[in-house]
Amino acid sequence: MVFLWFANEPDRWGAGRLLELEAPLLAPDLMVVEATNAWWKKHRRREMDMIDVEQAVTNLLAAGISWTSSAELVRPAARLATELGHPVYDCMYLALAASRSASLATADERLRRGAERVGVRVWRATT
Repeated sequence: MVFLWFANEPDRWGAGRLLELEAPLLAPDLMVVEATNAWWKKHRRREMDMIDVEQAVTNLLAAGISWTSSAELVRPAARLATELGHPVYDCMYLALAASRSASLATADERLRRGAERVGVRVWRATT
């Protein structure tokens, strides 16, 4: 969802509302790479200028997110991936939410269902 914050995309999930929350934002450090890769793909498709990609990265790093090392999350993420049959890189977010009793914000409906299966609250823009 963070990809939507700094890209010219419709925000059907209300991702921008996450920036308005009083609660701290948490994410695995992997998110920086994933979001940057998505912006790079937009650049390759000529949908985003390189200066906008660089600005998006700068904005993301300045968003006040508390980053958690992927190394800290990979074991529980692997367990969740095995249990849910879902990719490990997505389960990194789920493992972090579970470890901090936080809500998971995702646009991935399959990951939302997995979160609910393991008892992790799912953030919704209307909540």
